[in-house]
Amino acid sequence: MKQFSKILIFLLLSSFALVSCNDLLDVNSDRIVTEDEYQMNAANDSLYAMFGIFNKLEKLADSYVLLGELRGDLMDVTDKSDVYLNEINNFNFSSENPYTNNIKDYYAVINNCNYVIKTVDTTKVKGGKLVMKRVYAAAKAIRAWTYMQVALNFKTATYYEQPILNLTDAENIEKNAPKLTIEELAPILINDIKPYKDVENPNLGSLYSYDTSTSFFPIRFVLGDLYLWSGQYENAANEYHDLMYKGSNLLLGYDVDRKVTNYAFTGSIDYSWNYMFTAYSSEALTNIVASNEYGQIFHLDSLNRNNMLAASDVARKNWDSQMYFYNDTVYKMGDFRRQLSYGSSLYASVSESFKDSAILKYINMNPKTTNIKTSRQVRIYRNSLLYLRYAEAVNRLGKPNLAMAVLKNGLKKATLDNRKIIPAKEIGTSLPNYMNFNDTRFTNNFGLRARVLGNLQNDTLYYIIPKGAVLSKLGTDSVKYVEDLIVNELALETAFEGNRFHDLMRVAIRRNDNAYLANKISAKYKSNSDAIKTKLMDRSNWYLRK
Repeated sequence: MKQFSKILIFLLLSSFALVSCNDLLDVNSDRIVTEDEYQMNAANDSLYAMFGIFNKLEKLADSYVLLGELRGDLMDVTDKSDVYLNEINNFNFSSENPYTNNIKDYYAVINNCNYVIKTVDTTKVKGGKLVMKRVYAAAKAIRAWTYMQVALNFKTATYYEQPILNLTDAENIEKNAPKLTIEELAPILINDIKPYKDVENPNLGSLYSYDTSTSFFPIRFVLGDLYLWSGQYENAANEYHDLMYKGSNLLLGYDVDRKVTNYAFTGSIDYSWNYMFTAYSSEALTNIVASNEYGQIFHLDSLNRNNMLAASDVARKNWDSQMYFYNDTVYKMGDFRRQLSYGSSLYASVSESFKDSAILKYINMNPKTTNIKTSRQVRIYRNSLLYLRYAEAVNRLGKPNLAMAVLKNGLKKATLDNRKIIPAKEIGTSLPNYMNFNDTRFTNNFGLRARVLGNLQNDTLYYIIPKGAVLSKLGTDSVKYVEDLIVNELALETAFEGNRFHDLMRVAIRRNDNAYLANKISAKYKSNSDAIKTKLMDRSNWYLRK
């Protein structure tokens, strides 16, 4: 209770950054905004309202990636890593750790969202559109996502919907607000944002170099995630599907001129996969964006350049062990996403040992430039993650062949009509909404894995679901087998992006198997693997201290 009191005091002293353009640009202002001072009843107030939230959201970006990856099996520390990174890596968190002892930053986002939601006038019209209703819905989506992060990282979240504007507000919340786990919180958040899933994002444009086009959280994506954590797989699948449809979010193929000759690769590697981490990639759905002209700097690229983060041996071996399928008799081991996720191409001045494991995804996030008006982004949601979450949901609906098609064949009419790919038992008597990919917009949809590993759609020997007898011998079933493939594909596709620990956590909870998470994560440790495994067999150690 004492800790939450400190958080409430922090919120009272924090700026809402909503009053004027000067306050917006002065992100370090400690000005307190009161309800009487500022009522958001003009359409152009939406710019100031959302930038106040974005400013607070920026402070979560580094922690999102480091907590999601250093606690997982794919990112590792080095002998240059500081004490705080080592604490995260070893699940031993001190009260001084800026990445783990920052729960106040999450509640600062929530409190700003609460303020906007309470004060915005959703009836205001501009250009024939309810522009402030867009701001209202966007704030609710960000609040729901942030509450979800609190519950997943700290085990419980103190849930309140009123902004803290004075000491009385703080005292009431401390006394009455419930402390909720993700299981308890999810239905509340679902009911809160579900009515607004068809509301468009605000169209705020750019403020100098700060482009807001991908700064919002698609409500359908957040809903899908909440349903996924709740075990409501059909609802999750429907939300993911409808986001794909309404946003025309496709998995497009790469222009790869790569062949296998004498069991060696020839031709070129398509580097467009790496471009998806730039600001304007069509793959991007949600970014946390910062611009150095407003005082916020992300540190991920600095940690990389200073040899403080590296790809783990587990991650590196995983990419190297994937089969590039050229045809039934010609293939080669190696996934080119490896070369665009870690390596040496940008590290001419560092040690040879580090060059081979340097993480590349965030290396150009803060480019060295004489132009001070530069922005950088941490990717939260992208198309590939959307399709992998969809695959996870439909697989748990008892449709492993459909889930496999996400990886191998692509979601489109030709795939759904092919009974060799999707058997009739998975279709049923009528096509469910979440399986309807008949629209021509999906015609060129690729299998996610097929974009990078050859002619995978023609593979009938290797990347397949084994027959029942083989599965029985392996001690598994088709759903768990495909779920393991999905989890591995998440590692190959979304490594170092901040999702890994919670992906493993979600599956371990679903299977009621702590060892699932403990075994995978402890495998990356060389000297203390047994100790880490023992620690992670206790679920209480999956969470940070408040």
